Amino acid sequence: MPRADPVIFSPAAKQEFEMAADEFKLNVSHDTKLLSLHVTPDTTVSAKTEVHEFAGPQMEPVLKIGKTTLLSRIKGTTTHLLGIDILNTYRNLLFEGLEPNPSRRFKIVSRLPLSYKLVPSFIRNRTFRSPDGLSELTEDNLGPIEFFRTLFLASLVSISGPIPRIGFWRRGKTYALAVTHDVETEIGLNQGAPKMLETEQALGIRSTWNIPSERYPLKNEAVSRLARNGEVGTHDTKHDGRLVLTNERSMVSRLSSCKKQLEKLSGQKVRGFRAPLLQHSRPMLRALGTAGYEFDSSCPSWEMLSPTSFRPHGVRTVFPFYAENLLEIPVSLPQDHQLIRVAGQSPVEASDLIVKISSWIRGIGGACVLLTHPDYEFAMEENRDAYSKILETFRSDPACDIMTLGEMADWWRRRDSAEIRVDDGNVTVSSLDGKSPTANLQPELVTGYGEDGFKVVSLY
Repeated sequence: MPRADPVIFSPAAKQEFEMAADEFKLNVSHDTKLLSLHVTPDTTVSAKTEVHEFAGPQMEPVLKIGKTTLLSRIKGTTTHLLGIDILNTYRNLLFEGLEPNPSRRFKIVSRLPLSYKLVPSFIRNRTFRSPDGLSELTEDNLGPIEFFRTLFLASLVSISGPIPRIGFWRRGKTYALAVTHDVETEIGLNQGAPKMLETEQALGIRSTWNIPSERYPLKNEAVSRLARNGEVGTHDTKHDGRLVLTNERSMVSRLSSCKKQLEKLSGQKVRGFRAPLLQHSRPMLRALGTAGYEFDSSCPSWEMLSPTSFRPHGVRTVFPFYAENLLEIPVSLPQDHQLIRVAGQSPVEASDLIVKISSWIRGIGGACVLLTHPDYEFAMEENRDAYSKILETFRSDPACDIMTLGEMADWWRRRDSAEIRVDDGNVTVSSLDGKSPTANLQPELVTGYGEDGFKVVSLY
């Protein structure tokens, strides 16, 4: 009689875990724990989550963290029980981050007839000052979703053996970088941007410049120069902080208007958007799709203080994902404004912290999305070395795939539209539609998981 394929049961909610325990005549205990799993020997992912631990004489541990059993097998069977509600927890973390609740204070300020930018910057900076927020830039805040992604794959490979997959980035690369800028002022466009562009050109880096269409006078040459040396995205119309509070129909109108104007000035198709203050919502994503955008990059993986909700906030992943049929590319590295103006770091300290966090993202194979402003400290001549240090860290790393946001979106869609097959030991990668190119897609084989993380072999 053929052996049954292994099966993993992942109950949902406490009641279902207790029902599973009754069905299999087991005990189950419930607790909330901060857990960590290795992805590589040097990199871990962490999350604080509810753990429902099964116990009984017929249970055999398969995957443990210390004394905590996450995955176990019922002896004499191919049935496995997972002690975490992995699907609902994953979904809730991601999509709760897409719907931040604007604070009452923000709603009042945003409805004033004057722009918030008329408040002197030193007052705004004092209002948002949060030096303690640096302690929250931890892996369990930046990427707890990566913990559940790791747990999912580790569970599968532990019970079924080697699993084929397509590498996250172009062949030979293990993680990616997109350099982006939000150009908030006329001074930033005409004075700061050329300085930052000069630094980037010296390193052969092309970046994405997000520009508001109606906040200050835009000169064709200034905008088209940025487009020629990278790409241009939109940054709303007036950068007044009110976009997230408007209805969906009004959003479409504003988003269409700034897209059309930036395309005219840049001579380039505008494909991407970033909202002022990193505002985001499901209606905004739908409006972006209706207005003809291909991707958004408005969601922070984690920020220590959201200007909209006045609390820490993020979508908790450092990988691109789809929501409301639009590709979202999170801002995964802490932005310069948060580190320097909110946390009170010096440009050198901010540079060092950005590099440190990027090292963690490198270890899990994620997307480093850097956000700096040509209006702030990194564009000043005395801080050029601090900004250059960040870029040189990535440029000198042969494992880093450096691209614009638009190129990252193109690549992620190409990878998403591909499939990997293993037939009689032969590995092939093809596109689902039979049309999309498959060049540079790297097939890999995840051969096992242990205390030091995954064992991965490149297939060709």
